Amino acid sequence: MDYFKQRGNVGLAAVALALSQAVSVQAIDPQELLAPIVGPVVILPHVSLSESYDDNVFLLSDEQGKIDDLVTTLSPGIGLQFGENILDSNYIGLDYTLSQQWYAENSEINSDNHALTFGINYQKEGKFTFTGGDMIRLDNTLLQGRERTFFTDLAKGSPESKAILIERKSFNDQYRFEYTISPKTSVYVATSYNASDYSEEPHYFYQDVFGTRIPYSLFDVANWNNTVGFGWQAFTKIKLYGSFFYGISMVETNLERMGERPDSDFFGGHISAVGDFSEKLKGRVEVGYQTRQFDRFSNGLGGGSHGLPIFSAEVDYGFTEKRTASLTYRHSGNVSIESPDSAITQDFIIVQVSQQIGTTGKLSASFGATYELDTYETRDAREYQYLRMNAGVTYSFNQWLKSSLRYDFEIFDSSNGNIDYNVNRVMLGLSVGY
Repeated sequence: MDYFKQRGNVGLAAVALALSQAVSVQAIDPQELLAPIVGPVVILPHVSLSESYDDNVFLLSDEQGKIDDLVTTLSPGIGLQFGENILDSNYIGLDYTLSQQWYAENSEINSDNHALTFGINYQKEGKFTFTGGDMIRLDNTLLQGRERTFFTDLAKGSPESKAILIERKSFNDQYRFEYTISPKTSVYVATSYNASDYSEEPHYFYQDVFGTRIPYSLFDVANWNNTVGFGWQAFTKIKLYGSFFYGISMVETNLERMGERPDSDFFGGHISAVGDFSEKLKGRVEVGYQTRQFDRFSNGLGGGSHGLPIFSAEVDYGFTEKRTASLTYRHSGNVSIESPDSAITQDFIIVQVSQQIGTTGKLSASFGATYELDTYETRDAREYQYLRMNAGVTYSFNQWLKSSLRYDFEIFDSSNGNIDYNVNRVMLGLSVGY
């Protein structure tokens, strides 16, 4: 009971703070508190509070017996911005957010998660454009989806199988420089880096036929990709690009007993079209081919190669002034954190629809769906499928205070069968900040 009171007090305090600011908006300019300016820098504090019901916090199957819980999430943060993102094409932004989660009945999986983001855009009209961004995350969460590949029967699972919080760092960096040669031609270089770095400890336990529990861990995988290309303004509103890329996937082991896994090189090329395809349809379409070659160890392990066509499309469609939709599809090749010595083919689809309700612009509804299919180039031809759907409504009291109600549904299905699960989640949230 004391724990419920503690969580309730934290939630009520945050709500009271937001409402008190809303009530006093006529006496105090909210920009003085939520967007103060110090020299050339705008300081943007923000906080969000949500209460959600999750019917499967340990990600178990229906047969294994789901465990539900109430989850409180408090996410304070602060942003710094140099330059006006909306009014000025040149800006630098930095943001830090702490996300704290408290479970009412399963406090052993309470967690603190951190996110640091950086963004930059610099454009000199008619000369060049430089854009980039970084995201660094430190998470302490349960393993999900294919991260649980080698779990045995979780119904028999010990606490070590069901409730190990795994610390991980993740990095995502992307930068691009495009130089204009003439009104119709340009050249560009781009680089991207993404990595998952897990703690050096057992991440789960595999139980063999004799009942012995054997520690397993995921691998750290980093991908570094570099691209050079050229652009041609073939049509008034459509620009064509051709490019070549080369990258490397680097693998590190977290448990000595897991052994080493080979690094791999990947390379290829693609052509793309970017712009307005019609009055209502705009986006980017890209096609190409990629080859991946694995290193070979001195003992003969590793080696081999894998090639596949790659395709991506990101398009936005404006039905009306109030209704918009977007579609993203990617077909690509990668390596995984549980079996980095084998190539995987990934298909990824995202659909999002947003609708403004009424004439005030304060109420809106949204729907989203994500589908992912991972196919492994292995003898057992493993396949993993994810389906995530969400629907919600958001009400904006003003520019800096919003409330939302959202429903999420998630399914994970594997060819193994023993790690499948589904989750239903309902969340009520409140956010303060520009």
